[in-house]
Amino acid sequence: MIDLVVVGGGQAGLAAGAAAAARGLSVAVCEKTERHGGSAYFSAGILWTAPDMSTLASLLPDGDPELGRVLVEGFEPAVAAARDAGVPISERWTQHLGFGVAYRTDIHALHDHWASAIDDLRLNTPVRSLLFDAGRVCGVVAGGEEIRARAVLLATGGFQGDTALVKSFLGWDADRALVRSNRGSVGDGFRLAASAGAAASSGLGTFYGHTVASPLSSFEPASYLPLAQYHSKWCILVNRHGRRYHDEALGDEVANQLTLRQPGARGVLLCDESVRRERVVSAPYPHGQVIDRFKHARSLGARIASAPTIGELVTRVAEWGVDAAGLADTLERYAHGGAQDAPITAPVPLREAPFWAVEFQPTITFTLGGVRVDPWGRVLDRDGAVVSGLYCAGGDAGGLQGPHYVAGLMLGMVFGPRAVEAVVMDKEEIDV
Repeated sequence: MIDLVVVGGGQAGLAAGAAAAARGLSVAVCEKTERHGGSAYFSAGILWTAPDMSTLASLLPDGDPELGRVLVEGFEPAVAAARDAGVPISERWTQHLGFGVAYRTDIHALHDHWASAIDDLRLNTPVRSLLFDAGRVCGVVAGGEEIRARAVLLATGGFQGDTALVKSFLGWDADRALVRSNRGSVGDGFRLAASAGAAASSGLGTFYGHTVASPLSSFEPASYLPLAQYHSKWCILVNRHGRRYHDEALGDEVANQLTLRQPGARGVLLCDESVRRERVVSAPYPHGQVIDRFKHARSLGARIASAPTIGELVTRVAEWGVDAAGLADTLERYAHGGAQDAPITAPVPLREAPFWAVEFQPTITFTLGGVRVDPWGRVLDRDGAVVSGLYCAGGDAGGLQGPHYVAGLMLGMVFGPRAVEAVVMDKEEIDV
């Protein structure tokens, strides 16, 4: 019997596996795909979160404050540990997504550093079921083999790739959203936890992703970042009725979720030339890609229009099935500060020609709800009792975020190693 089996070799799983090895635990990490890294492998490597508890609480009033405290307090130590290990870490910046503190890392170097510390990292090894002994989780069945362990940590990255779970929790047509993540994240951790009596967390109807242009002839990982409409917060967003449905200043991550609820799950972004020049073809954050996102989207078949006047742009957009009268009325009232279909926190007037329009659609990178856990990553049942021997971290653990998003990669970096600390503490109690 070993000390720990980690299910999933992405950000949380690798961080936990390396932490377990550093604590002297015998550990096996089982990854179902042919490579480690999970969805984080495709990311820009931004390590970030809210700078303090008051900011986090204002964004996530329904989130578990203890989970939030662990994240905020664990952020800088986790980044420092990676830097001390020789992983490239950039300078710190503030106001990431308008409020966060952030660093950038070489995500592949970080993953390789963690992987090198794990003696038993098994690729192409899906975990099919948990093992139980007298009501306690005591291992897994992985790749046709039983692996007995004192504890199991679930870190499979969410359920965004599973049609049934997505439709159940995000809405009947949520499977129409493009999946912008690792293909292996199909709810394995959620289902394994449920088989042990685990409770679901809050926030099951929320998810993280970015809007991308529509339609697309293909949607491959190499385009995940170039297609993301980070600039949408400086634009005007409307649905097919030509009506605004979102305060754009809240950010593209929130707009992305709300777009799923709009007619046809589509929207149209409108901006002027100054926004295109200053936001669309510039880096969205320090060290980010400098690319013409409109040009890239057009090369993949997206509907993108420009016109010398707003009236001509409305005519072009109407060809996409958007109500011309509704759109013209919305833009007229917006320009004069009249009554709106959605609040306006930061007006973005259309002043400089040419004027631009892009049809867009929602994507899902990972689900924000998942398994209910305590601040140490121990899985809880419906009565709030600990499911003995079972832990959960990263995208599989819910209760903190939604609909706002305050961390991605840091969920794994903070909560993966913290769950290992809980395994050590619980092991010591059992041994005594």
